[in-house]
Parts: sequence; C-alpha cells; structure tokens
Amino acid sequence: MFFKPRATIPKRYKLLLAVARILRPEVGAMQIERQVVAVGDLVSFLYAAPLAIAGIIWLIRVSDWQLWRAHSAEIGLQAVLFFIFNYLRFFLIVELRANRYGSSDGSLAGIILWSGILLFGPTLLWLAILGTLFEFWSNWRNAISDTARWSQYRNLAINIAGNTLVSLTALNIYVAIGGTYPLSPLSTDTVIRAFGLLALNFTLLILLWSGYLLYGVWSQRVLAGSDQINPVLKFFFLAMGLPHMAHPFAILAAGLYAEGGIPVYLFFISGMLIVAYLTRQLSWSGESSRQQSRMLEHLERLGRAIIDAPPHTENLPAILKAHIPNMFPAGRYVIWIFPEDTLVKYPLDWQPDLGAIWPWLLEQEQGQIFQAQDELPWQNGFDSHNPMVLSPIKDGESGQTFGGVYLELYALAQPWDRQALQNLCPAMQTLGAQIASAINQARVYEQSLEYQRVREELKLAGQIQSSLLPSVFPKMPGWQLSVTLAPAGETSGDFFDVIPLEGGRVGIVLADVLDKGIGPALYMALSRTLIRTYATEFELQPDVVFFATNERILKDTRANLFVTAFYGILDPQNGTLTYANAGHNPPLLLRAESDGEAELLQKTGLPIGIDEEATWEHHTVNIFPGDVLVLYTDGIPEAQNMHKEFFKRSALETTARANLQQSAEGIQKAILDAVYDFLGEIAPQDDITLMVLLRDNE
Repeated sequence: MFFKPRATIPKRYKLLLAVARILRPEVGAMQIERQVVAVGDLVSFLYAAPLAIAGIIWLIRVSDWQLWRAHSAEIGLQAVLFFIFNYLRFFLIVELRANRYGSSDGSLAGIILWSGILLFGPTLLWLAILGTLFEFWSNWRNAISDTARWSQYRNLAINIAGNTLVSLTALNIYVAIGGTYPLSPLSTDTVIRAFGLLALNFTLLILLWSGYLLYGVWSQRVLAGSDQINPVLKFFFLAMGLPHMAHPFAILAAGLYAEGGIPVYLFFISGMLIVAYLTRQLSWSGESSRQQSRMLEHLERLGRAIIDAPPHTENLPAILKAHIPNMFPAGRYVIWIFPEDTLVKYPLDWQPDLGAIWPWLLEQEQGQIFQAQDELPWQNGFDSHNPMVLSPIKDGESGQTFGGVYLELYALAQPWDRQALQNLCPAMQTLGAQIASAINQARVYEQSLEYQRVREELKLAGQIQSSLLPSVFPKMPGWQLSVTLAPAGETSGDFFDVIPLEGGRVGIVLADVLDKGIGPALYMALSRTLIRTYATEFELQPDVVFFATNERILKDTRANLFVTAFYGILDPQNGTLTYANAGHNPPLLLRAESDGEAELLQKTGLPIGIDEEATWEHHTVNIFPGDVLVLYTDGIPEAQNMHKEFFKRSALETTARANLQQSAEGIQKAILDAVYDFLGEIAPQDDITLMVLLRDNE
C-alpha cells in the first residue's frame, strides 16, 4: 500500500532531502512514504550526533575514575542489576495508520541507573552509555536494510545525547539548588530536589526529541492526513513517559541504600524485579491479545466480503488488497497462486523469489515460521531476513497445494520468538482456507456458466474459423497447391493461410495452437489475424513477422497458450522460399533430382506466445522443378491406432515419396488415405492439417 501525499510538500523538506542525499544518494529515488521516513532518520542523526559527541566529552571530563576502584563491588552490583533490568524489557506497539506501526521498548533499568547516580554521581552514566552501545550493536547486527541501520544510528545519537548532555545538565542544576550525592538521608527537601532532578531530566529529553517529534507529526499529516496526528502524539508521549514513570522509585532505592545498606537495597530491588518481569509479561500478553483480536476481526470481514462479492476470481485481488494490510504486522507480503499468479503483493516493487519458494512450499502440510537468525530452506546459505511466516493454500477437496501466503514481519519492539510467530499460524491457515474457498466457489460458478454457453460458443467458433480459412488461392503459374484441415472436434486449433504479397510473392502459413477446444480456436483466430497483418507489413522478413506477432500476443492475452507455426515467403518466379519455423513440425522438402530424398526445414526458434523477448532466424531454400514441399501438423505423425502405435513422420515421408509423380492433390490424398487406414476404426484424437506445394516440371 503506497500513500500519496495529502498536503503540499514545503520547500523546507526539499532542503532536508538535499541534505539527506549527501549521506544516502538513493533516498531521492525512494517512494514518498519510505523517503520521508529515511529523511527523518538522517536529519535527526545529523542534529543529535554533535550533541552526543559534546556529551561524551563532558562526561569524560566530570567522571571520577577513582570511583571505579574505590567502590568496584558496589558499582559492579549496579552494573549487573542494570543489565538484568534491561533484559526484562517491556514494549509498546501503536498502529499509526493502516499497516504502519510505531514501536518502542523500555525497562525499569532507570531505577538502577538513577539510584546509582544519586549515590555515586555522574560517573554512573557510563552504565547507560554501555547499555546504549550494546543495544545498538544487537539491533544493527540484525538489521537487513540500510533504512533499518540508519534508524539505529538515529537512536544511538539521540540516546547518547540524552544520557550525557541532558543528564549532566540536569545534574548540574540539581547540585546548584543544593542537591548532593551520595544522597542525603531521606527528607522532604531531599526528595523534592531529587524529584526535581528527574522531572528536569525528563523535560530536557522531551526537548531533545522534539525535533524528531515535530518531523513525525508533519510526515503523518503529509502521508495520512491531519486527522491522523493524534496516534503519533499518543505514541510519542507513551514511549517517552512509561519508562520514566518508575524513575521516582530510584529516590527511594538510593535512600534505602544510604540508610540501610546493600541488604535493604536488594530487598527493595527484588520487588522491582518482580514488577519488571510482570510488566514484560503484561506487554507481551497485551500485544498478543491485540494481534489475535485484530486478525480475527479482519478474517471475519474478509469472509463476509468474499461471500458478498460476485463469485469471480477477478474480484479476489481487490478484496484481499482491502483487508490484508491491517490483518498482520507485515512489512512485506505476497499471496499467490502457483506458479507465479500474484493475487496481492506489498510493496509493489518487491520481487520475491517465488520460483524458489514454490517447490519447498508444495511439501508443507501447514504454516512454517522462521526467525531472523534461521536459514531459509529454499536458499543456499544464510541471507539476512526479517522474521517470516509462510502457509500453503490447499484445495479443500483434493488437499493439493496450489498457492501460498508469505509474510515478512516488521522488526517491531516485540521480540519475534518462535511462540510469537507460531501464534500467527492459525490465522494464516484460516486465511488460506478462505482464499481456497473463494477460488473454488468461483470455479464452480464459472463451470455452470460454461455449460450454458458451450453450444453457442462452439457454433460461433466454428463460424469464425470457417470465415478465416482462405477459400481462394492466388494464381501461381507453374505451381500446384492443395490444402486440407480436418478438425478432431467441433473446433480446431490448427490453421493455415495463403497470403498474396507484392511482387507476385505468396505467404504460406501452417500453424497449430496448443490444446483443443474453444479457447485454442479463438486463440487461433487471433494468431492468424496477427500473422496476416504483419506479413503484409514485413513482406521479406518472416522472422520479424513472428517477433511482432509474439510480442502482441503476450501483451494482449493471458491465455497461457502458445502457437507452433511455419511461415514461408514463396517467390514463384525464381523458386525461392524464405521461411521461419516457430517450433513447428519440420516440413518435408522432397527433391525430384535425388529420388525424393527429404530435406527438413528445421525449427528456427521457440513457439509463439512463450517468451516476449524471443527471436527467430530465417533461412532460404530453392524449390526446383519437380520438388514437393509437404507441410503438416502433429495430428499426422502422432496419429495413434488401437495398438497405441504412432503413424510417425517416417511413414509420412515414405508415402509422399512413393507418390511424387502425382499432382499436389493426389499426393495429399495418398497421405490422408494412409493415415486413416493406419487409424482403422479409431477416430483422430488431434486436428489434421496437410498442405502440399508442388513445382511443375518445366
């Protein structure tokens, strides 16, 4: 889902974009939604990085390095507790707009940090720096894109600036108003000063982040409309405020440490550890419950939409596009029917390797999950990826897999462990069942309509074919031409044409569309029309005629059919035949001077309708007096009798050679008689088309 700007982009943004392109030139080519996010990260990094550097220098200058030696045990305990609390992180996820989430995590580690600062001074801020660097390293290592890495750079710069410059500023003011560390025994004045320190630190942090906040509000207005600003503000203040709500307990912890020592301090901290654990579990359960509710809600809506929609498969992509984006927290997704018939995909410029995934997914009975560190079974070696879930789409009756659902999840603050991913599988399988049901419903409906239309279509197709086949051939003195087409059913996928060209030249076409029935018959009509049209445009280039026909067919049709065709340009005056063979049975050129030895006019390229970039070659042969050219479709060599034997090309060649002294019509009749004698009482299973061209002896 790509968003279009709803407001005019100001000149200030163009300036920010120009600055961002210095660090990331590719930003200018991004789509607007991704570009706005990337510019925000880059600009925020640029304004926060100098502040972070200044803060680090300031912290180095005010740090009491002897403190580490004098209180190594106490500071070591603080460090251990700090990292334990950091491990027990809770997270917050807010949906800012359709399929776009804001996520943040936090912890109660601030209780340990600020109690340590109130006891030992600003030197303990190094714990926050180390924690920030460790978090940056962990997240950066798992990032799979430059955009994700720059988001981590932005967080690193702002967090370091907040943990140094902001905190040191607040601490200086705290000391200026009479605050001390170690913290004085708990009293009203002591608590008020310490609380003022924490409140001032929080206020300065808001100011530090305000640039990024204002940019986020502006970008939300541009991308989603001004009515969508509230979610951004709500998320920002929740993400900033929730971790700081516990900071006042650091005052109590420091006071207990100062008055009762480590045992009392640890007793209090053990209670905070329980609270931290419960907070983590609560955030986990709350987000899981939210996701489950959202998935069930959207699955229900999707089911109703499928039931209410007309039973046609062409309606399904639009229905899925309307309901899938908000169903899962997926950054990239695709739902497709094998092998590569995509129903819905996001982003549109993403090209997943469905050809590699499909053989693996065929073997799966249910949904499969992969964490970011897991190797993907359809790839050779490890390649960075987001957590993902894949599920097959199975036919309800046969159980055969015919499609798949592929989700790559956003890297949110929620840790995507195996249990969290596994929770998505039931909804994925339900989604697959709904899609299978919709496709089956459309198939049954279409079959019933097909039954009602079949007679009329057969009649119409027969009329079209009869009107397209030439009934009068150009006059060619010194040449004989005889053609017959015998359909195996009511309609035929075979066709032939004889096209008069300038300069007395004649175009000869013989072709066969894959399969039989109404569809191939109509496909034949289109192919015949295109070949005839381009034959008059490129009169001496049969290969170009095939190229133009192939390109137009692939652009204008989605029939998944192809045509084998032979097209030759005959110059009756000099006896030359310039031809191209698009995957068709090689015609037989029987030479009179070599007792009928056959020369095969081999294939010069692929059948028409397979590859839009396919090309063909052309060749030229001379047809001398007495020579016979036999063109045929595969209904002759593949004719099969009751013993499951094939007529084969060798029998065709033998029969033609034995009748070289006859007219073109006589040769044609002899070949057809041989085929029908071979079949006996068995009816032909394929269309039979035969063309015989003979040059008279001078």
